[in-house]
Amino acid sequence: MQELSSGWSVDTHQNGEWLCLTLNTSLAQIEKTPINLADLIDRLIRQSLFKRVVVSLESMMYLPARLMRQLILLRDKLEERAGQLLLCGMSDQAYASVMALGLEQTFPNYQGFDSATAKFRPARPR
Repeated sequence: MQELSSGWSVDTHQNGEWLCLTLNTSLAQIEKTPINLADLIDRLIRQSLFKRVVVSLESMMYLPARLMRQLILLRDKLEERAGQLLLCGMSDQAYASVMALGLEQTFPNYQGFDSATAKFRPARPR
């Protein structure tokens, strides 16, 4: 587990060509989403040399606008480098925030890391 900011941490592991991140914070801290959270996560991604990232939001009861903005910024940063961001593990209440913004096509709600990366695995690996 790595601390990103006060009250915010991330667990990381690798799944093929994907960096899998589990974002953790308390319910009290979620409203205090750091305004540089996208930059903090992007720095971690750059250090790991991955372009494809899955972020699990399973510990988030809901996604306030400030956190959604940071996820959109992170997606934009990755796409600038020909990367990709997928989200997984969102509760129905959390995914309602995605749908309220009309971002269902941008951020489908995958059940977990394996389901998120499954359709992106090469059909005929080397």
